Amino acid sequence: MRTILRIIILFLLPACAMAQTKTAAPTDPKLTSAYVKMLGFKNTSFKKKDAATWTLKNGITVYSTFPYGQKIRGYTGPIPLFIAVDKAGKIQNIVAAKNQESPEFFTLVKPLLKSWNGKTLREAARFKPDAVTGATLSSDAVIRTVNTTAAKLSK
Repeated sequence: MRTILRIIILFLLPACAMAQTKTAAPTDPKLTSAYVKMLGFKNTSFKKKDAATWTLKNGITVYSTFPYGQKIRGYTGPIPLFIAVDKAGKIQNIVAAKNQESPEFFTLVKPLLKSWNGKTLREAARFKPDAVTGATLSSDAVIRTVNTTAAKLSK
């Protein structure tokens, strides 16, 4: 019986490794109209400024956190975000791009994204809201990703 169980495990291990490979870190997300709407800006066109920055027609700048936070891992990998900043340099909203976190756990984290609204990038770089109980790894990754990105952008 033990021999059969060992053989089954030996056959399953490569399949598990392949499944892990298929859920690799997401690629650098691109801003889309859907994300712009999620950020709270309807019917607004946008223009790409560089690989991780877009400007909206209304003067808002949207930054991708991916270049700054791609090595910060949540439960299953990096959590790329889009940060909308107004002309005065204050964060208007943050939304998550496609990621590999479990949707049921990441739903707990979504309210955390509002914590930085109204803060300047310099303030956001130092701001440490409490992690969300039940989704600690994901919320810690979001906090570190926003802090790291804001620190880089405020220099």
